[in-house]
Amino acid sequence: MIYIKPSFFDKFRCTASVCTDNCCVGWEIDVDEDTLAVYKQMKGEFGDRVRENLTRSEDGSICFSLCEGERCAFLNKDNLCDIINHCGESGLCDICREHPRFYEWFPGVTECGLGLCCEEVCRLLLCEGFTLVAEGDGEELNVEDKQDIIESDKYIFISAFREALFDVLFSDASLEEKLDKIMSHTEKMTGRSLVLPRSEELVDSYMDTEPIDDSWTQHMKSIKEDLGKIREFKMDFFEINNNEYSRILAYILYRHLIKSVFDDAVYERVLFCLNALKMIMIFDVKSYMDDGVITLRHRIDNLKRWSKQIEYSEDNTDYLIFGSDGNGKEA
Repeated sequence: MIYIKPSFFDKFRCTASVCTDNCCVGWEIDVDEDTLAVYKQMKGEFGDRVRENLTRSEDGSICFSLCEGERCAFLNKDNLCDIINHCGESGLCDICREHPRFYEWFPGVTECGLGLCCEEVCRLLLCEGFTLVAEGDGEELNVEDKQDIIESDKYIFISAFREALFDVLFSDASLEEKLDKIMSHTEKMTGRSLVLPRSEELVDSYMDTEPIDDSWTQHMKSIKEDLGKIREFKMDFFEINNNEYSRILAYILYRHLIKSVFDDAVYERVLFCLNALKMIMIFDVKSYMDDGVITLRHRIDNLKRWSKQIEYSEDNTDYLIFGSDGNGKEA
């Protein structure tokens, strides 16, 4: 088995109480069956506390209770996890242990990553760069199933195409030239002319997604009101951060393009990634207009805002890629 991962994957460490946007607030955390079985057998007062703070969500899954401010019942006043304090990381359920890591499995290959919903991941991407590393565990691949053979061939083909896009993004060309070349490569790959939506259409499509909270809705309304001024910003505003925007697009392509192994949506997924970069750029311009400066903190917050709203909602991602019915038909 080969494991593909970003170069900063093993460097990631949760910043815990230092984080300005704790992932233990505002999320229903599902508890996997194996961990639930452990919790049911846990002894002592803490075991009683764990069981008292398990509840059933609307979809029927078992999750941790949320307290005032939508804080997880085990997030203490110091913004630290009491389960870790009492049991160590081995006491965590799968989601808590793995977040913000993500994985995509293919015959003989597992691709690993870290979600941009986490501000520390955003910092690593923007400050340390993005390259992929491969590690093997020595296990030989034996592909016999017909579907595995098909997926393996598709993976090789699409990962090679993705690598060609990475070569463009990490070249010395201007950002505008890079985006033009990516569109050209995609058109040759798919046989379809790639047409990017106008800014107004893009903003409207993002406003149609299911909002994660009120702040998203208000932010998008403000974006729409200022869109005329935002469009006036020239490309040189973005050229200053050419490398950082290239990393962002490469990372979004890394996570989302490879899924076309399963749905053959190369065109739609490249378009989604290009639109995502444009939306993040619009967020950055808005920050600059509001505060007169664009700092690393701004850029982390904008990248994280996009990811939390879009990447961490399957419905929102499918809507932006495929349309309202999520199956490739026009909305």
